[in-house]
Amino acid sequence: MNKATLKKKVIAVSTVCVIFFLLGILLYPRNSNQPEYIIDKQYEIRLSDVEKSRSSLPRTQQILSEKHNEGEPADNGTIIDLKAVFSEGLINTRTTLKYFKHMEHLFRKSTTLGEHFDKVKQYLFSHFPEDEAGILFDTYEKYLICEMDLLGEYRNFTGAGTPEEALDVLARIQDFRRARLGRELADKLFGADVKAKEYAFRRAAIVTDDLYGEEKENRIRELNEGMWGNEADDVEAHPNPYNRYQEKIKLYQKDLGEMASDAARQEKIRDFRKDFFEPETVEKLDAVDRQIAEEQQRENDYKEAENQILETAGLSDAEKEERIRQLQEQIFKDSAEEFRRRDTIQKDRESFIRQRRENSAPLIEQP
Repeated sequence: MNKATLKKKVIAVSTVCVIFFLLGILLYPRNSNQPEYIIDKQYEIRLSDVEKSRSSLPRTQQILSEKHNEGEPADNGTIIDLKAVFSEGLINTRTTLKYFKHMEHLFRKSTTLGEHFDKVKQYLFSHFPEDEAGILFDTYEKYLICEMDLLGEYRNFTGAGTPEEALDVLARIQDFRRARLGRELADKLFGADVKAKEYAFRRAAIVTDDLYGEEKENRIRELNEGMWGNEADDVEAHPNPYNRYQEKIKLYQKDLGEMASDAARQEKIRDFRKDFFEPETVEKLDAVDRQIAEEQQRENDYKEAENQILETAGLSDAEKEERIRQLQEQIFKDSAEEFRRRDTIQKDRESFIRQRRENSAPLIEQP
C-alpha cells in the first residue's frame, strides 16, 4: 500500500460516517411504524454523553514539563488534557472515539499501514503507562481495521432504493461493527453517534409524515420515551427556540393547510409563536409577515394593472412600455428600479425555459 493510498484510506475512515449521515438526512424513513431501535433507552447512553462526544477534546495551556504523560503537544500553544480525556475510563462513550480520530489525523502521512500502527504504538507508550498504552493500542488497531473494512464494504454503495432503507443503512453499519469488534466495544465507541443519528432520522420521519399535528406529537413522545427513557422530557429542551418553532409549523402543516381561511391559519401560527418567543419577538415576526403580505399584494395589484395595459387596444408597443414604466414608479416608488431588475430576470428565465421546451419537442407528433 503506497503513501497516497494509505493517506486516502485514513482520511476516508474519518469521513465515512458523515457520508452515511447525509444519506440518512436525504433518505430518512417516512413510514409511521417504528422499527426496532438500534440504540434504545436500555443502553446507558444519555443526552450528556451525546453532547460530550460531539465537543472538542479537552485542552489545557502548554506547560514545559518532563512529565510528557500528562499531555501531548498541540499546534496552538495548548496540550490535550489526557487526564480529562480519559477521566471516565480508557474505553468510554464520550471521548475514546474522538481520541482515536485525533491519532488518525496525527499520523495520516504514514507511508504504510504498518508504519502508521508503529507510530501510534510508540506514541501511546510514550504518553501512557504500559498497561494502559497496551489496551489503547489494541483497541485502536481493531477500530481502524474495522473502519477500513467497513469503507471497503460500502465502496460501491450508491444509495438506498427507498426512503425506508436509509435507517436500515445505519443499522447495517453498526451491525458490521458489532460483528467485528463485539457488541460491547462497538456500542462503547460508536453508540453516542449512532443514537444521535438514529433519533434525528426517526424524528424527521415523524415530522414530515402526512399526519395531523396532534398525532405527530404523540408519536414523538413515544419516540422520546423509547430512546431516552427518563430523559424523554429533557430531549425537548432544544436550545434554539426558532428551530423548535419551525418544527412546530411542520408538525401541523396538514392542519394549517386545511383551515377555512388564511386569517385562521395566521392566528394559529401566532399561537405557536407565543409558545416559543417573548412578546417582543412575536410582534417582530408578525411585522415581517405583514410586510411580506403587503409586498405580495402590491405585486399582485401591479400584475393585474400591467395586464390591462398590455391588453388595451390602440396603444403602440412604445406607449404600452411607457405606461407600464409609469405604473411601476407609481406602485413601487423608490424600489421601482429594483423591481424592474427582478422582473427582467424572471421574464428572461421564463423565456429560456420556454425555448428549451420548444427546442426539445419531438419532430414527429405521436398519435
